[in-house]
Amino acid sequence: MIRVLLLENARLVRGAFAALLSREDDIEVVAEDDGKGDVVARAVACRPDVAVIDVDSGEGEEIAVRGELRARLPECRMLLMMASTTPERLRRMLDVHAAGVISTDAPPDRLVHGVPKLVRGQRFVDPEFALAALDAGANPLTPREVEVLRLTADEHRRAESRATAPFVTRAA
Repeated sequence: MIRVLLLENARLVRGAFAALLSREDDIEVVAEDDGKGDVVARAVACRPDVAVIDVDSGEGEEIAVRGELRARLPECRMLLMMASTTPERLRRMLDVHAAGVISTDAPPDRLVHGVPKLVRGQRFVDPEFALAALDAGANPLTPREVEVLRLTADEHRRAESRATAPFVTRAA
């Protein structure tokens, strides 16, 4: 029996994933979480074979990137879900020791077929993401140059946000 932990912040979506996976004879959803509590402690308590993590929520990506789950449960394979990705983000997610990456827009059977592959020690990358990465040209920028551009863009967005924030007046 394949034991699965679902980490998805939307309760309805999480329930749909649990129902889908639970229909399989060899898959058991042992825990569901919204990512706001101590997910690592919950995972250690239920000892899943696979953690299906929505990384589009801030908590999900943070959990995947920090690597605590991997450090505490090295036998647990991570299948990261995301709505879309870039070749750089795909590489970053695979670099954090994710065993697989799947689109949240993938057909349901893709999730059902991906989970057992991870348990067998195989990697699973959503074909749509793989094709997009193959079609993308090589990035001429170094990783540091990309990081500097991201930081600059983030600061620019924050500055715009501060400039367009409504004025607050103080009562005398």
